[in-house]
Amino acid sequence: MAYPNTYETVLSLIKDLPKDAVIADLGCGKGFTVQMLKKEGFTNITYCDIKDRYNGKVKLMDFNKGLAFKANSFDVALGVEIIEHLENKYLFFREVKRILKPNGIFIFTTPNIGNIFNRLLYFFRGRFIEFHNNYKDHINPFFPWQIPEYFSVEKVTYNRGFIPIIRMPFLNGKLFGQCVIYKCRVKDI
Repeated sequence: MAYPNTYETVLSLIKDLPKDAVIADLGCGKGFTVQMLKKEGFTNITYCDIKDRYNGKVKLMDFNKGLAFKANSFDVALGVEIIEHLENKYLFFREVKRILKPNGIFIFTTPNIGNIFNRLLYFFRGRFIEFHNNYKDHINPFFPWQIPEYFSVEKVTYNRGFIPIIRMPFLNGKLFGQCVIYKCRVKDI
């Protein structure tokens, strides 16, 4: 499950698209993004994950082995809080580019390892907040420079952060946000 306001921010980045845009929710989890898209009036949504925790209709696939979709199939691909779970994020990026139509949009979110609390913890303990024994599924921190050159970043935003341990809501922005949200577009190369 994503941090507070993450789903709403993702939706705000595509709300002006035609309601019949072809959308892939990669890593749909319990279906929060799918439900919000449907509520907003989007009608052409495909959703998948490694296991079905939603409605019995999730297309099952392991993103570490590729995406089982035809090339140029989607206008938009969404990856809410999944990139940090993947062993091979570069394969995932290549596959997302392959399944997107020319000029397609890719929006993904990931823990903000650049916030001040992560920086301090890394400085003193050599690890990030969400990448330790209590977060067994978070195996691969994402750094902004890892976005491949075939995507152009149109917008970067952050949700509101929390003070670690006491989980008290705090400021948002690069230095305080708990989650970073990237809106990218396939480049014409």
